[in-house]
Amino acid sequence: MRARFALALTIMILAGSVTAAESETRVTAFIGKLVSIKELLNQCPDTDESKESGQELESVCIQFDALYEARYEVVEILSGELRSKEIAFYIADHYGFPRFTDYQYALLFVAVGPAENWLEKYQGYAVHRTSTDSWASCGNPYDERSGDSPRGLRPISFAGDFGIVGEFSSDGIARRFFDSKEMVVDGGRITCRNGVYAADLYDMVRTGVMSARGIQLPPLERPSE
Repeated sequence: MRARFALALTIMILAGSVTAAESETRVTAFIGKLVSIKELLNQCPDTDESKESGQELESVCIQFDALYEARYEVVEILSGELRSKEIAFYIADHYGFPRFTDYQYALLFVAVGPAENWLEKYQGYAVHRTSTDSWASCGNPYDERSGDSPRGLRPISFAGDFGIVGEFSSDGIARRFFDSKEMVVDGGRITCRNGVYAADLYDMVRTGVMSARGIQLPPLERPSE
């Protein structure tokens, strides 16, 4: 008698992107200062592990993304609103530890829901204070992801150099950031030549990936520098 095998495949995709049905969820863009980040391990429950019993193979859980829980202090809101000065949210990342969390500050696009908050997939960008007390990235991280020619790059005077350790989180010190094409290391000090103002970076994300996902964000009322 031919053996019959039943295979139930349960796929757990930790995305963190908002669906149209989640009408109470809104995306808020803000500059945040890292408070803490931790990886959440073993998202597949023990009961879903592959178990062969007789002639049946029970459900299998496959985790495609690493999952993190981050907490940020809200420094400046670009669009949307938040009710507290700190926000906790989940980050799902297929490539491992999110690079923007190597730095203290980031421009973040977070889907804020009634029960939990998620970073819009890969929409976190390291930024730094400028000499005019605004915010800017070093280089153009948005175009680095898309492979396009850099847009919006301009000389920017940052509030100070990034030192040796610079604006790293404690977990990011070992990784450094000498791979950036705009970084200059002179006498052990790290500086940046060109970058993109946060207002311009916000607009690239707003008209690019956010629009492609069907998420409509308002243009900024204040002009970019």
